[in-house]
This record gives sequence, C-alpha cells and structure tokens, in this order.
Amino acid sequence: MTKKLEDYELIPESEVSDKNKTIYTKWREKWKKANEELFENDPTTAEANLEQYIEHKRKVALKKADDRKEYDEHEKEGKLSELSEDNFFHTKNTVGGNAGHDSVDVIDVEGQNAGLKINMRPQLAVNIMKVEFPEEILVELNDHVDTEIIPNDTDHSKGLVGQINRTEKSKQLTFPHEGDEVGEMFAGVLESLAKQYVKSTLGKDCSPSVDSMWTVHSYEGDYNPLHDHGTKAAMGLSCILYMKVPEQIQKLGNPDEEFAGLNHSSGAVDGFTYLTWGTNGHRDVNMLRPVTEEYIQPVEGMLIMFPSWLRHSVNPFFGEGERRTFSANISINPNYEGSV
Repeated sequence: MTKKLEDYELIPESEVSDKNKTIYTKWREKWKKANEELFENDPTTAEANLEQYIEHKRKVALKKADDRKEYDEHEKEGKLSELSEDNFFHTKNTVGGNAGHDSVDVIDVEGQNAGLKINMRPQLAVNIMKVEFPEEILVELNDHVDTEIIPNDTDHSKGLVGQINRTEKSKQLTFPHEGDEVGEMFAGVLESLAKQYVKSTLGKDCSPSVDSMWTVHSYEGDYNPLHDHGTKAAMGLSCILYMKVPEQIQKLGNPDEEFAGLNHSSGAVDGFTYLTWGTNGHRDVNMLRPVTEEYIQPVEGMLIMFPSWLRHSVNPFFGEGERRTFSANISINPNYEGSV
C-alpha cells in the first residue's frame, strides 16, 4: 500500500551517511541563496522555514524510493491498473499526466531508485532528448569531478575543438568510463537513455556503448566553435550535462520564449549552447520558414542528448564563475532486421 508523505519518520541528520549530509548541505545553500532577503529581515522565521523545506525534501526522497519499488512490483505482476494515484510514478503523475511532463521514465541509479524526468523534444529534422537529473546525482558527480577527475588532470583537449584555455583552471579532462566506479555507473545510465532515445524515435531496439566521456571547465572568455561529433559506429548520439552554471548565465532570459535578437552586443546568449541543423534562424519564422536552430540555456542538472551529426557550439561568457559540463559520445549498434 502506498505510504503517504506525512507518514514518513526521519532519523536525525547526525546519523545519516556522509553522502547524504553533503546533499543536505547543498539543499540548504541553494535555499538560503534564494531567500537571502528573508534571512536579513527575519532570520528566525527563515531558519524555521529552511528546516521545514529540508524535512520535506528528505521525505520526498524516501517516498520516491518506496514508490519506485511498489511500481516495479505492480508492473512485474501486471497490476499497474491497481497502483495507487498517491504513488509518484502513477501515470497521472508522469507520462501524459497532470504533472505536465511530455514523457517521463525512471532509471535505477546505483540502487537509489532516482527518478529522471525525460522529455523528448521533436524538432523539424532532429530529435533532442532533455533529461532532468535529481540533485543528489549532480552532487555526487560534481564531488567525483572535484576529488578524482580534476586532481588526475588527464587532458582530453587533443581530440576536441574547444578553445578552453583562458585561465589556468580552463580544462577539458577525460572522465573514464572504464576502470572508474562512478564513470562505469554513469556510462550505464547514458546507455539506458540512449536506448530509450532510439526506441522513442525509431521504435527499434539497439545496444548502445559509450565511446568516450569528458568534462569541460570553462571560465571567462572560453568558448567552443561550431562542430559536430563522431562515434565508432555509423549511428551515434552525443550528450551534454550542465554541472555548474555561473549566476550571470542563469539570470539571462530564454531565447525560445522571447528572443530580442543579438543586436547591440546584448549578451543575450552568453554561455548558451547553440544547436543548428539547417540554414534558417530565429528571424525566419516571421517569413513562415521553419526555424532550424536553437539556443539552449544551461540549467544545472539538465542533460541534452542528440544525434552526433548535429552541429553545436558554446558561446563565451563574461564575469566570475566556472561553467562546468560533462559530455559523452555513444555508439548505437542496431539490433533489428535490416540494419547495417
């Protein structure tokens, strides 16, 4: 029976794992940053509200894990129609449901049953998958980059076109997908997403395999010129996960919602990822031509997956902070009759 959120009892934070303590610290920092004015005007109320927020987040995490197990059991027994609507993964809360997601799937990540929101975004001539990773996964990946990838300092720039060299911290580093526990785990997640991408676009099965993974650490003035990627197989996918986004980039508007143009050095898309699959731009829609380009605003925890042939670039940004991304190339090996 589905357990209600209010029925969960929490153990003291002092007794949770160090990993969870790191996650809770991250939650607190983000909430404090978003409520700075309240802390200045009424710190007592602010602290009380903060603890209520953390308590709610912890209960949601526990409920998601239990709800996923319950969903899996119902699915195995062919009884999804009997699943309670209070379950996070009931269809009304996910695919085509009232939650407002275009499509949602959940992938088991290292036994944590972490829910990934997956949104297929069909465009003219190209399909782009958008995935929202839970904060606990992003915290773990950033921690691994800080403690393993950066100290190891394995340069990956020789195989890339990025002009990431403006400061001593500007780097493009190899993120091993073999012989690295976190890398192997995350490569498995990417291969699962790639499998779903192909299923969603072609309706076919395949065996994806990660070719390479790397991180890009960009600072003021760094940029990535227009390029595409190659994979070992003829069919391939690439992805970008936004791991850290400087505040000045976060504050920019979304060109897909309101594009004022690039005139007068507006800086409207500083630090954005640019995708193009044709010759028509944003202005062409006024002449009834289909737009064949898109500016992606970086959002921490968001991953985009797209065909490796899709040309893309990264605009430079200005000001303090690190723009950190993770990228990978994935070969797609078809498992269906008639495939090459």
